[in-house]
Amino acid sequence: MEARRVVVIGGGLSGLAASYDLARAGHRVVVLEAAPDFGGLASSFRLEGHPIERFYHFICRTDQDLIAFVDELGLGAKLHWRHTSTAFFYNGRSYPFGSPMDLLRFSAVPWSQRIRFGLHVTYSRYRSQWRWLDQIPAKPWLIECLGEQAYQVIWHPLLKVKFGEYHDRISAAWIWHRIWRVASSRRRMFEREMFGCLETGTATLVDALVAWLRAQPNVELRTGVRVRPIEVRDGRVTEVHAGDERIPCDAVMSTVALPVLDRLVPDQTDPYFQRAREVKYIGLVCMLLSLRRPFSQNFWTNINDPRISFNGIIEQSALNENLRRAGLNVVYVPFYLPTTEPRYRAGDQELFAEYTAMLKVMNPDFDESWVKEYHVFRTPHAQPIFTTNFVRLMPGHRTPIRGLYVTDSTQFYPEDRTISQAIRQGRTAAAMIMDDARVGFAVAPS
Repeated sequence: MEARRVVVIGGGLSGLAASYDLARAGHRVVVLEAAPDFGGLASSFRLEGHPIERFYHFICRTDQDLIAFVDELGLGAKLHWRHTSTAFFYNGRSYPFGSPMDLLRFSAVPWSQRIRFGLHVTYSRYRSQWRWLDQIPAKPWLIECLGEQAYQVIWHPLLKVKFGEYHDRISAAWIWHRIWRVASSRRRMFEREMFGCLETGTATLVDALVAWLRAQPNVELRTGVRVRPIEVRDGRVTEVHAGDERIPCDAVMSTVALPVLDRLVPDQTDPYFQRAREVKYIGLVCMLLSLRRPFSQNFWTNINDPRISFNGIIEQSALNENLRRAGLNVVYVPFYLPTTEPRYRAGDQELFAEYTAMLKVMNPDFDESWVKEYHVFRTPHAQPIFTTNFVRLMPGHRTPIRGLYVTDSTQFYPEDRTISQAIRQGRTAAAMIMDDARVGFAVAPS
């Protein structure tokens, strides 16, 4: 098979995984990343000399594509599993919320609705057909299954705080998969959830991939590169403009969000691109706090309290024991919102003052002296807004432009954004490129 030149736009895990497969097949690969380093939403920075993820991640036992890829790269011994504690902070009180027995004791919800909630989790864990849920809004579905009070206490904060004005249009299929993924993290019905992490977080995987790719003579990795519109002639890609350079290519794999792709191939009138323009995204402002002591003993705390604007905190050090051994207590405070809202552009110091005041509501002993340092990270396209009938908007990997392939988090649906899905979609698209290369990319777009 003739080696083709493939330009991969985006150096997150989807692009890196695809580049790995393409390079192993002998193709010439150029990876273009706008940021100073690789990893995308799974990128890391140095905190007290240790690599720390900019955005929080955890691994479930259902994340088989990630687990298999980690093993394939010889990193299996660096993946560790741990039983974790989950809490629910409701109206000034913290409740254990990590096991079925915790749920039965969760007095914020009527007894009958606690039973219904548990049965619904069990039902969701063992169901596999979800297409019909794509057409149903999550809110009425959850109220019917759980009851009004259980919905208002447990699920409304997630939907309302995360999706704002779209909260009553979110697909039940997306909620179902969230339930399924976490419920499947238990081996047995009554045990606590078990989640996994890599020893140095996502840096374990990203660094290994980048090191392997750098060692290949047929791979070129570039960071700090701004890609300008892709050159399309006679309905097929011919070159990519990277800064002031033109890179001739046989194929392009875009791993950037659809609004960014739209700027790279402007003025496209095909229904494929028209549907892609209908997809809306939510932004994310994520504050990372490095504390002198643990904030609590929980990994994840869900929040429903009128005094607190965010709906959860994640204490990564409660999952990754390597952080605790290094004396690090890392807490993530994520807040999802449209990029048009002023709070998305609020100053870091303003957010720090606001968030620390809210954390004190949860733990009265907490004060700013606990904080060694803090960082605020933002991303404009954290997640697509998965409204009902989202299936019709999902783009295929092949596009109407020959030689142009797309991976995007819209293709994860109904799954939430996970590293495992990013790897799966990247490798799936790479396989399509390799298949199409055999016939000179003369296949009809799907």
